[in-house]
Amino acid sequence: MKEQVGIIANRLVLGFVFAFVYQIFVGAATSLLSLPLTGNIQDLISGIEQINSEQGLWFIVWWIISTIIITAIAIIIVKNKKYLYPYKEEKDIDIPPKITAVTAIVIGSIISFLFFFIDFIIGSISKINNSADIQAIYQAAANGDFGPLAISLVFSIIAGFVIIAVVSKTTTVTKYTPDVDFAKFAHITKRLKKSENATKLSDTVGLQPGALVHVGKKLVEKITFEKIEFDSGKFSRNMVDSIEKCLDTKGKTTVTWTNIVGIHDSKIIQKIGDYYSIHPLVQSDIMNTALRPKIENHDDYLYVILKLPHLISENKIFMEQISLVIGKNFVLSFQETQEDAFSSIRERLEKYVGRIRERGNDYLAYALTDAIIDYYYVILENVGTQTEQLEEELMKNPTPKTLQTIHTLKREMVILRKSIWPMREVIDGFERMQSEIIQESTRTYLRDVYNHTVQVMDNIEGLRDMIGGMLDTYLSSVSNKMNEVMKLLTMVASIFIPITFIAGIYGTNFSYVPELEWEGSYFVMLGVMGIIVLGMMIWFRGKKWI
Repeated sequence: MKEQVGIIANRLVLGFVFAFVYQIFVGAATSLLSLPLTGNIQDLISGIEQINSEQGLWFIVWWIISTIIITAIAIIIVKNKKYLYPYKEEKDIDIPPKITAVTAIVIGSIISFLFFFIDFIIGSISKINNSADIQAIYQAAANGDFGPLAISLVFSIIAGFVIIAVVSKTTTVTKYTPDVDFAKFAHITKRLKKSENATKLSDTVGLQPGALVHVGKKLVEKITFEKIEFDSGKFSRNMVDSIEKCLDTKGKTTVTWTNIVGIHDSKIIQKIGDYYSIHPLVQSDIMNTALRPKIENHDDYLYVILKLPHLISENKIFMEQISLVIGKNFVLSFQETQEDAFSSIRERLEKYVGRIRERGNDYLAYALTDAIIDYYYVILENVGTQTEQLEEELMKNPTPKTLQTIHTLKREMVILRKSIWPMREVIDGFERMQSEIIQESTRTYLRDVYNHTVQVMDNIEGLRDMIGGMLDTYLSSVSNKMNEVMKLLTMVASIFIPITFIAGIYGTNFSYVPELEWEGSYFVMLGVMGIIVLGMMIWFRGKKWI
């Protein structure tokens, strides 16, 4: 009988101490994260329900951390039972000297779930809010209501038995939870990134040359196909639902422009490649959005990679890869997004504006390239407007947000520069390339696009230098403001130094100070102080410091 009572007393102490220490952590986490934490598996449930929000992620992260805290508190209390248990003759529990993080999470998860289950059962039976804090429990007992106190004692005893039962199985759990292999975590992270429809260039390491793997982020769910056929007397434009309906250009006298939006489906790219006899390496490059602009001359076609800038937000630029395959009577264009940069070309073809329908496929390729280069002017105009606003802000009241905007613009100018420099080489090679596909009459227009590219480069370099100068201006402006503040503080200190000196002399504790006995000496001292302040102000103004 004595042993049973002693064990129950030990479980009561264990459960009470555990609950007290754990609630300290829960309270601190609640205050730090500003979340309504319960400290049990309910936090995990709340996190799963709000998984798409930042708050849901914090719930899940806290629950994982809380399981480790639960295990640590339980093991520390059990190992140091001799300092806490009133009944000293209880047998020791075999606990491994070291456990892994996975073991701690498993042990803590089991305890957390059992606590939640016990709390639910007791709450259902008693109909009393047993989750009240200690102060509320003892306040109720002081008022003659011993129900919450009794429930708290019962819960503490049961919690103690639960902790001992679970902790005693630590050795068994350790056998099934080996040490963490960080390589596995890297693999899991890699798989998660792939599930987010974003593939990096590093994911293609070790693959065979020409492997059709989409590198980049999947920006459209469904691939769309647009087929435009034209000559001087005919024009047709159709949105088709399958790539097979676009693969009928052989033997036609008209020029066919096929625009594909979405490059993540390797089967579609392979079908196009097989029909037009496109090299497997070119097919692979079409799906790889991490390549720099380039041009390649093949026997029956030209392959061109260009970069089209998009302004996502006020200070964020996204570079879309545009791939062009230019054949003898066809042009294939591959886009990543549905953002339409070629609407003006479609309108010119449909309304027969200019001579675009009289020209061939090479002129159409020129028009597409020219539209991409012209899009840079739209971006640069926006950057120029922001630059003017920044200049005005720098002169009036620069803030830390101004510095952040400057750094963002510098980063965007680097992105634009990295794309436009190789595009100059591409267009120059386009104009000089010896190919039957490019007619001599089109080379003149390509030289014009080259001049536009050089002009864009000059504008980018000018804006880049201007933004770099803004950083120096910001630092100088902040330094000047600091100097103004220091000058003001120095002048105030200079004014108060002689006043403080006078006050210090007549504030001493000597028993005999002759001036203190003079009638009106106090007003004389104030007058002298005023004359000193006025004289120094006049002197400062004469120096033009104020």
